[in-house]
Amino acid sequence: MMDLITLGLVLAFREPGCPICRLRTDSVERYLFNLLYENVNDGTTRLHLVRSQGFCANHAWRLQAIEHSNWHDGMGVGIIYEDLTSRVLNTLGEYLARPAQPLGRIATFLRRHGSGRRLQLRRWGRLGRWLADRAPEPARWLLTRLAPLERCWVCEMADQSEEGYLTWLARQITDPEFRERYAASDGLCLPHLRRALAHAQTEEAVRWLVQITVEKVTPLAIDLREYSRKHAWHFRDEPKHPWEQASWIRAVALFAGEPDNTLDESVRQARLQAAITYRNRPATVAQGSGGRIA
Repeated sequence: MMDLITLGLVLAFREPGCPICRLRTDSVERYLFNLLYENVNDGTTRLHLVRSQGFCANHAWRLQAIEHSNWHDGMGVGIIYEDLTSRVLNTLGEYLARPAQPLGRIATFLRRHGSGRRLQLRRWGRLGRWLADRAPEPARWLLTRLAPLERCWVCEMADQSEEGYLTWLARQITDPEFRERYAASDGLCLPHLRRALAHAQTEEAVRWLVQITVEKVTPLAIDLREYSRKHAWHFRDEPKHPWEQASWIRAVALFAGEPDNTLDESVRQARLQAAITYRNRPATVAQGSGGRIA
């Protein structure tokens, strides 16, 4: 019987695109949905949100989209950000209530000579550099209190989930049945391939992953070349195969990873169609140069 991590990987192998990208996106979707469904007032969750000042831009807007699409409302998001907004206002109010800080001797000197001219001060040599590095920063107290103390908690969670799947994939790659399932998938994007190789325990595992990647990327390289060649005037009448037309989208996914759910729907649909097109690509196709690949 498969363990849950292996089952998750095997199921992801069946879907278009990089399986680790898919698993990361799925973990983010589940976390954000569960947060809105039952954890908005959870103490540990709220503490993380206070320390991270909410979410990164991508996950903040994805949270909004999930609540809107599932509940047609914004109550959960509103509760989270009402608390954060109040805390920011308190910090700003504390700053305004502070008495103006008196200037020290160095600050007075820099103001007199133009504190905005740090580059000019540095030209004075060692003394100028020393003075420039000690130029007053009137917002320092405020900035230290407005700055997040942690990363976006969803990014942290997604990274941990992703790392777990990659570690397990590298361990299981020695199993013949697991290899067969992986070989039937679309393979890893380059960012995840690099990380999977770093987890590989033997040279055999490394060589196998590299060999499978070569087999999957070679047709893409040929299709990209044909896609470019058939844009030339002299070859414009040659048939343009669907896999060639989709090659540029496939190439972006290879180097950058799969588009997540924070991107426009049209982008994700174009990528999905390109992945399906590649899955239906003939195993052996004639090339413009007369060569053939298996």
